Amino acid sequence: MKKHLLFSAILLFSVGLSAQNKFKVIPDEARNGSYTITPQLPKDGMLKAGTELTLKATPAVGYIFDSGYYSLPGQWGPMYYEQSTSTFKVKVDKDMNVGVCFVPQSEEANLNVVQDVVYATPGVKPLKYDVYSPKGKQKLPCIVIIHGGGWSSNTESVMRGFARELANSGKYVVFNIDYRWIDKLDGDKVPTQLHQIVEDVYGALVHIIENAAKYGGDSSKLLLTGDSAGGHLSASAANFIERIGDRGFAKKQGVFEFMPTYMPKGKTVAQVREELAKAIKAVAPSYGVFRPEMLTYRFK
Repeated sequence: MKKHLLFSAILLFSVGLSAQNKFKVIPDEARNGSYTITPQLPKDGMLKAGTELTLKATPAVGYIFDSGYYSLPGQWGPMYYEQSTSTFKVKVDKDMNVGVCFVPQSEEANLNVVQDVVYATPGVKPLKYDVYSPKGKQKLPCIVIIHGGGWSSNTESVMRGFARELANSGKYVVFNIDYRWIDKLDGDKVPTQLHQIVEDVYGALVHIIENAAKYGGDSSKLLLTGDSAGGHLSASAANFIERIGDRGFAKKQGVFEFMPTYMPKGKTVAQVREELAKAIKAVAPSYGVFRPEMLTYRFK
């Protein structure tokens, strides 16, 4: 009897271990186009952990590729991780959905779209932004979008639709930025702290001021917005400008200064601080987290 129970326990453990080594991939239906997955998914969708899938999107006539993605269950529902190229790879290490999105060609007919402009690399993840600019226009105010996700998920890709719609008004050049995730979620050995994420936002803004004109933007007119964590970061960037400096954050008693992740050559911190103070004209945060007791991660 004991041997039988021991054999059953070992069998159940082996089955459980085998199940953990496989994950289910569900392909979402594509509209206005199609996509292929290589290698082909089995009927039950179960794949060995570590399998690398290649997705290739093909738009229907009159449509263009917008984004590819994989989505994972998250604390606020599905969390989407978008890809900016029509052929992209996804590593299977969790249960996930995959898919692609297409939009009418007319959505970007009046826009110049530049994606993945790298502004700094303070850690493992290159920090970047997208630019949506109306064709043939100059000296437009610049809207800067900062995505949400609890400082711990999402990238600028989740705000591309919003950025496109704002730019399609013909009144703004829209910059859609990314930043580091908190703690070690980007794969960095040293944890990223919340004040460093604010420094990433300042770095993006400094880089945008330096390059706005090439996209038809007026570098002296920045309008900041963001939702949730992005709301917090947009408000922080607008309100902490006088604390931009090079003396460090909490390295000395009573000193809390933000050093932008990107600094232009030939400019001092004081010059950058003055430029930002003059350039930021308005901020419109959406349900940002502002009370300290509500923050999941706090300054250390």
